Amino acid sequence: MEDRSPGVSSSVSPQSISPASAGKQREGRGAWVLTAYGISGLALFAILAYFFSDFIAH
Repeated sequence: MEDRSPGVSSSVSPQSISPASAGKQREGRGAWVLTAYGISGLALFAILAYFFSDFIAH
């Protein structure tokens, strides 16, 4: 590796990374955000259902 000229590289340069791979990273983050919103919504629904059923029972 050290005997090669500075312009030749066997590793992948940052310029050769496709935009699709960067998009997948953002897409994954969005999926986590939607999952968090979904879990929060289900928890809120469960809490409201609990209080509503408690209100109806009394």
